[in-house]
Amino acid sequence: MPNNDIRGELLAASIHEIKNRLGLMFGELDDVLSDIDLSNKQQLQVQRIKSESQFVGNELVRVLASYKSLSDDFCVNVDQHFAVEFLEEVIARHSYTVAAHNLQFTLDCDEDVSGFFDNSILFIILDTCIYNSIKAGAKNIKLSATEDDQYLYLFIEDNGPGFPEELLEGDFSQGSISIESQSTGLGLFFANKLIQSHQEADLTGSIQLSNNLSGAKVTLTIPL
Repeated sequence: MPNNDIRGELLAASIHEIKNRLGLMFGELDDVLSDIDLSNKQQLQVQRIKSESQFVGNELVRVLASYKSLSDDFCVNVDQHFAVEFLEEVIARHSYTVAAHNLQFTLDCDEDVSGFFDNSILFIILDTCIYNSIKAGAKNIKLSATEDDQYLYLFIEDNGPGFPEELLEGDFSQGSISIESQSTGLGLFFANKLIQSHQEADLTGSIQLSNNLSGAKVTLTIPL
């Protein structure tokens, strides 16, 4: 087995084991806390611990996917998904995040909107966008989706301060964004590499960053 394959297998096995251990920790923590009366402040602290632990687990998965995306033989497991069901699952995955950061999600999507994508990869990309919004101070995040004859569009909008100008000027299609000055740059760089793995004929997935009146907006474009 080539060295790169061995490294990938070791990384995947380690991350899988860490994720399992985090799940066991959550279960043990919930069992202990069920027998203890906590103040509101303590309950909030517990939710923040859970949220940060969940972030660590999701970040490890993103690291693995990003590592694999650098391989020449990286492939995606594309299947049809209804956007509203996918976005509902995204929100459900962030229950700890909502409780810990007083976050509010809004969902706006017609039930018949659908697309073809690897949902595990899109989970990683949406998680990256959501964590970036929280880090920027956003308290409201809107998830929505539309489609046309060629693409499925997923939108992530927040009420934070918006993207800095230098990040908006980054060229994601070439991977030439500034990762030195922006802590979110590296995550978005790999998110773009992951979505570019979605291709249909001469169409390729992409990420666009913009600001609207309320804050930042990320548009994910996925070929049908």
